[in-house]
Amino acid sequence: MGEPGRRQSHIRVVLVVVLAVFAVRLVQVQLMDADAIAADGLESRMRQFGEPAKRGQIVAADGTVLATDVVRYEIQANQIEIAAFEAKEGGGKGPEAAAKLLTAAIGLPEDQLTELLTGEERYQRLVKSASQDQWDKIRKVGIPGIYAAKLYQRHYPAGALAGNVVGYPYGMNQDQPGDPPHFTGLELTQDTILTGTPGTKRVEVGAGGQPIPGGHVSQTPAVDGCQVTTTIDADLQWRAEEEVRLTKKAERAEAVMAMVVDVTTGEILVLAESDAVNPASPGDTPAEARGSRAVETVFEPGSTGKVITMATVLEQAGVTPAAQYQVPYLWTYQGQTYKDSSPHETYQLTLAGVLAKSSNVGTVMAAQNVPDDVRYEYLKRFGWGDKTGIEISTEVAGIVPQPGTLSWDGRTRNVLLFGQGVATTAVQTTSVFATVGNGGVALPPHLVKGVTCPGGSFEPKDVGPGTQVIEPSTARTLIDMMEAAVNDGTGQNAQVEGYRVAGKTGTAEWLLGGQETKYVGSFVGLAPAEAPRIAIGVFVLDPKVHEYGGEVAAPAFAKLASQALEALGVPPSDGAPVEMQLTY
Repeated sequence: MGEPGRRQSHIRVVLVVVLAVFAVRLVQVQLMDADAIAADGLESRMRQFGEPAKRGQIVAADGTVLATDVVRYEIQANQIEIAAFEAKEGGGKGPEAAAKLLTAAIGLPEDQLTELLTGEERYQRLVKSASQDQWDKIRKVGIPGIYAAKLYQRHYPAGALAGNVVGYPYGMNQDQPGDPPHFTGLELTQDTILTGTPGTKRVEVGAGGQPIPGGHVSQTPAVDGCQVTTTIDADLQWRAEEEVRLTKKAERAEAVMAMVVDVTTGEILVLAESDAVNPASPGDTPAEARGSRAVETVFEPGSTGKVITMATVLEQAGVTPAAQYQVPYLWTYQGQTYKDSSPHETYQLTLAGVLAKSSNVGTVMAAQNVPDDVRYEYLKRFGWGDKTGIEISTEVAGIVPQPGTLSWDGRTRNVLLFGQGVATTAVQTTSVFATVGNGGVALPPHLVKGVTCPGGSFEPKDVGPGTQVIEPSTARTLIDMMEAAVNDGTGQNAQVEGYRVAGKTGTAEWLLGGQETKYVGSFVGLAPAEAPRIAIGVFVLDPKVHEYGGEVAAPAFAKLASQALEALGVPPSDGAPVEMQLTY
């Protein structure tokens, strides 16, 4: 207390030490840790935004766009910035002034927009999905605090064309724009191919959350999805959809389906439904018709199934098309009575005649000596009871009873010979004929032709070599027999001017809900018969004007076959059909 000089010395020492510490720290901050501190400061000002990836297109074989992504914007407001807004003309400030200027471009009432702009939130959605034109108009108003987040929205420029194949999005009312919807059809099965990889964008922002002009920006670009090219021929698909709609109306049917397959490749050129769904507005179509009935609806194939039976007896029963049978209208065998579609006196038919006349009785007679396991084997060889693998997730397998089970009884083993007691789809049934037309080789029916990824080239789909189901000679004999069925049998309405046609009519039951029974009239055939290029199936569900496949389905087949052969550039037939003896 009595030595002030000493106290002053201590104080000076303390001050020197403190100043030294400050100096050291200043040197450390300015020279040694400057980069780290600056980086920390920058990081605190950075905001990360997602960069959406564009979903790949779905296109027809000729490039017609069936599904694509279009740019949309979510319009957002930073309410903190809006609060500080001052109008340059007319005075006014804050949310009221901003709303007055923006109401026309935003498309909301001024009072509602004022409410959305008022508050202390840095994010407030104003418009969920704005077009490029609308965003340009909003941006032109030039109000700080109004931003846009880019997103993509699915668009279907071809409307309902092949809509049941392409599929449609549902669950579109997501909380966050850009959230992926759920899909059906090719949109679903090809989703991993179509979906791209989102990118990121990091932007330096100010205290109010607004991007700093000239500030730091880093970006990881988004990678767009791949394009899926389908096998669908857009022009033929359009014509087929028109034809099935006309057939539905003329026959007052519940629905009509048509399918055109290139037998040499397995490519599905047409998969048409009379109730084609528009993917942009699926709610306009009844729920039961929004999918693809061609792979979802099962029914008894009826007499089109006799083609498998004929293949079986030709290869396993030691018979030829000239084998002879006395065929009554009613025939009782092993305690079960079988009949043809309409009464007749006893026919004297060859095996070819049995098929041409579509005789149920004659078909059972011809297959008497074929064991149960062989009958079952041939049904499975042709793919019945199994999914074809077509690129639609809702495909069903159908039903084929198995020997040794309760479903394979004394009657079932015979009625399945003429297409009853089994359940198949339109795609499965048409595929049988495509296999016959391809020399007995089954190729997977498919809708995807190939894929093109960003920066890459077209990669065709590999469907493999196929499976030899029946001998080529058997296939050729079946085609000749089916040509006789068109020229002189039940399929005469399927004839195409200038071309030889082979095919088979079908009329069978369609069991609904285990109780209600309706009927399906069908015609499936090949053209040109001398060297098949296409297989076409037409299926009419619950026709009310006519009943038989030769009446309700064969005329539509003839129109579609004529159009498809012309479109594919297949020259007219120049040879005569093989002579088939139908009676004796």
